Amino acid sequence: MTLIQEDTARRLNKTLGLYKAEWLNEAIFSLFNEPSYFEELRTHRPCVLIGGRGTGKTTVLRGLSYEGQQALSSNPSPITEWPFYGVYYRVNTNRVTAFRGAELTEEKWSAYFGHYINLSFCQLLLDFVKWFQDNTSLKIEVPLVDLKKVAITLGLQDIETIDDLAEEIEYLILDFESLINTIADNPPDRISALGAPLDKLAGALLKSPALQGKQFYFLIDEFENFEDYQQKVLNTIIKHANTNYTFKVGVRELGWRQRATLNPNEQLTSPADYARINIADKLNESRFPAFAESVIRQRILSAFPDESAVITTPQQLLPSISELEEAELLLGGDGKAKLIARLKLVVPQQHHEEALKIELGYLYFLSYWGGGSDETFASNIHSWLKDKSDWKHRLDNHFYASLYAIRKGKRGISKYYAGWDVYVSLANGNIRYLLELVHAAFTRHVENEGTPQEPISPKSQTEAAEDIGRKNLSELEGLSVEGGKLTKLVLSVGRILQVMASDANGHAPEVNQFHVKQESSRLEASEQVKKILDQAVMHLALVRSPGNKLMSESDTADYDYRLHPIFSPLFVFSHRKKRKFLLAEQQLLGLISYPRETIREVLSQSNRSDDLKLPDQLNLFGSYYAGN
Repeated sequence: MTLIQEDTARRLNKTLGLYKAEWLNEAIFSLFNEPSYFEELRTHRPCVLIGGRGTGKTTVLRGLSYEGQQALSSNPSPITEWPFYGVYYRVNTNRVTAFRGAELTEEKWSAYFGHYINLSFCQLLLDFVKWFQDNTSLKIEVPLVDLKKVAITLGLQDIETIDDLAEEIEYLILDFESLINTIADNPPDRISALGAPLDKLAGALLKSPALQGKQFYFLIDEFENFEDYQQKVLNTIIKHANTNYTFKVGVRELGWRQRATLNPNEQLTSPADYARINIADKLNESRFPAFAESVIRQRILSAFPDESAVITTPQQLLPSISELEEAELLLGGDGKAKLIARLKLVVPQQHHEEALKIELGYLYFLSYWGGGSDETFASNIHSWLKDKSDWKHRLDNHFYASLYAIRKGKRGISKYYAGWDVYVSLANGNIRYLLELVHAAFTRHVENEGTPQEPISPKSQTEAAEDIGRKNLSELEGLSVEGGKLTKLVLSVGRILQVMASDANGHAPEVNQFHVKQESSRLEASEQVKKILDQAVMHLALVRSPGNKLMSESDTADYDYRLHPIFSPLFVFSHRKKRKFLLAEQQLLGLISYPRETIREVLSQSNRSDDLKLPDQLNLFGSYYAGN
């Protein structure tokens, strides 16, 4: 790699390569793009921000924190004029999972965990106090009587100042964490009532002249990492929060498993108790492209601030190719020659000149349509030459699908995934996936001696998309206890979709969704299937949408599922949400436990076989598909 290439790669790694908010540190604010729903979070009411891994929840919540507010102010107003102060809390799995075990009842664990949350949230408020005083010329004055009320709720004595309180709370947290693993044998002398220290401290701070009229936001990230009973503890605080503070919660889809409070008869409901903000709805197909473009442009500009000739427009950086152009690329020189030679064999010589004027992509389609026999090919050419407008409906519905068959069973790229719109579709509203895709495409481009001043070729774009699909597949196994099953499910469904895509002639085109047929006689299987599907959606192995077409009277209209589009370049099937097929619950479980046999069974339902050669990028999984 040349010095120029190394410099380009280094610059890109600092912007596009840092696609996790946790990796950006303070740079997260300089690269922040305000999403359309940001203002909805600046309200006094609790909000729950729902979105998959990589949809920007962490970035948005940190943008609401007092550090974020300070960094993001384009026209800095005095800190004292802000209407709220956000304190950020990321759920630490190492800490919260320590509060479980058969040695104590759930009721006891709830009490201890509630005490720990009291301490943690009070510490966050006191950290803010120190920051506020360090960043303004003001001191937050709290009367001694109010400090002592806070101290009493925590069992503290000899508290004279805010600094005393902050120091003692830090000691309490460290001591409590050190004892948690032996808490059954050495229970603490006293624990605080849920929310009581928080109410007293927030109220005392907001009485100070420096903070009067303000509100605190508790910004809780990765809410799904709480245990089920712990979610009930937090739900209780959210439900009964006073006007001094409110909550903004970030959680993955299906990650908020409990809506009840510690009172089993009390539930959190929307919109009575909180505003529900679904990122997928807010950044839908019409809004996400513009937001994504602003993010990519800013990151590229940040990487190359001193180079005016760099392409910053995603549409120019990632040029698309038309379906006709793609057909010609896929045919290649050898394919074109064979197609023309075949035309000359099946078409009378007097029509050669006219037939050879047909664009190669369309000529391939005429060969493909109807089974590909010489007789059918000749008949299709005759029909086209007579009136090609008769073919418009077939082209609209089947031409794109036919591209997947051009290189069936051949080595190399068998379908191109290129263009900004295609990349946006592959990301499916996930800004992290989009950053991964663009960064990988840029990296491929640089490796092939391309420069930031040149568009990225369809080949580099496609290879990058395959790489990211493979990367995200490999990461599934480590995301949850069901990760191994999710990986197997993706491999099995991906193979089915790949075979269907390459053998679409005579079948419904672009089949890439499935509907699960419930079997009422197998309740245990239904529970297993529901658990797997929920985990798959939560960890972005699958995408779900409300079902709208029943495939038979015995179906339910709950949800249709499809592999996340990020996997489509890896397996080679359509990234566009199209038609669906039916899976029985036992078949879905079989795709995990008995993949080889079940893949064949599912494909046989549409008269397809599993003898298609694996694409090059799936050779690594050959033993899996062979059943070894």
